[in-house]
Amino acid sequence: MLRWPDIEVAGINLAHMNLRQRIAGTMLALVTAAGVILAVSTLVANRRLEQNVTYDLLSEELNHYQQRLHQDPGIEPLHSAQLNIYRSRDLAELPPEIARYAPGQYGPVRINNHYLRILVRDTEFGRLYITYDISTQLVYQRIVATILAIGLIATLILTAWVAYALSGRLVDPIKQLASRLNAIDPGERQLRISGDFHGNELEPIASSVDTFLERLDGFVEREQSFTSTASHELRTPLAVIQGAVELLEDQHAGKPHSQKALSRIQRAVREMADFTDALLLLSREERQVNASDTICDLNTLIPRIVEDQQITSAHQSLQFNLASRQPARVSAPDSMVTMVVSNVIRNALQHSEGHPVQCRLEGAEFTVSNHGQIAAEQLEHIFKRGYTTRSGGHGMGLYLAKRICDRYGWKITVANKDDHVDAHISFINNA
Repeated sequence: MLRWPDIEVAGINLAHMNLRQRIAGTMLALVTAAGVILAVSTLVANRRLEQNVTYDLLSEELNHYQQRLHQDPGIEPLHSAQLNIYRSRDLAELPPEIARYAPGQYGPVRINNHYLRILVRDTEFGRLYITYDISTQLVYQRIVATILAIGLIATLILTAWVAYALSGRLVDPIKQLASRLNAIDPGERQLRISGDFHGNELEPIASSVDTFLERLDGFVEREQSFTSTASHELRTPLAVIQGAVELLEDQHAGKPHSQKALSRIQRAVREMADFTDALLLLSREERQVNASDTICDLNTLIPRIVEDQQITSAHQSLQFNLASRQPARVSAPDSMVTMVVSNVIRNALQHSEGHPVQCRLEGAEFTVSNHGQIAAEQLEHIFKRGYTTRSGGHGMGLYLAKRICDRYGWKITVANKDDHVDAHISFINNA
């Protein structure tokens, strides 16, 4: 997955900027870099040009003066407002700032608030010094630099405004697509969104989403068809088994051994029916589940669940404590509570290693404790489908319990406490 570099510019972490800020910031940075490079290049080129032109001027003037010296060795050096020529015999008149330059040197010097370019040359007539006042040129250079700076600042301001406006136009369709996707109702079928982005640069993405929605519609239709068929196919044999068991109970009344076996069959049929109800209920839409008006009495149901688990695990110790007699009711079918509590208790019994398992119900809070500890890395995956902490397990019990709790807004947690593990279920709707 592509990520924005986790770097900071002027104290701003680029990874924390939104897409619009990144686009605008990138455009502004590119224009700023280009503007600075152009301005600096212009100033450097102007300075080099000024130096070369001035050097050519001074060199030409010295050549001209040397020619005149050949014609008249006593001719006086040139002195004007900007150009001045000095001979080595005129050292008394030569300012010390100029006299320190050696032959072949060409450089600037400041004398009495004037900036001069100096060229020194040794000839058969002695050492010649020529100066050129560049104070006016420096003023012009400062003006040019100021104009460039103002132009650069104005360009950056204009670029910032254009970049922000343009980035908004680039990002708005993405926001529109995100909002459109967030507004999709999971229960709505045959929904398509590409028509909202016709002619837009995001139309290919919207078309891809439509393709996915079409495949999702087909999947949901097949899943609903399967659950509907499974409901009929599973309930019918369960009803037949239930009726047959009831008939056998009447025929074997007074036979303890037969009654015990038949009771086990009754419990297995009831658990299978509850499991079927749970799977079918989880496959439906959430709004249909929440619309249920079924009320479950925890104080009545959970002791029965614990008793059933104790009977099926007679070789293990399962203790139950009803801490409060206050009414505790939740808006859910008995089968849903049974699935959650049964799976949690069975999981505790499977990991108890022969130690007693403690169950406690206080109001709408149910806790199961078993001896042992679970590694921290295992706790992170305890509710994932197919994940198990024991060999031979299928990793479906706690996953199914978590799915049911999430659907009804209940909270289920598993945590290490001293030398035991607590599985806690809060049947208070936290949705």
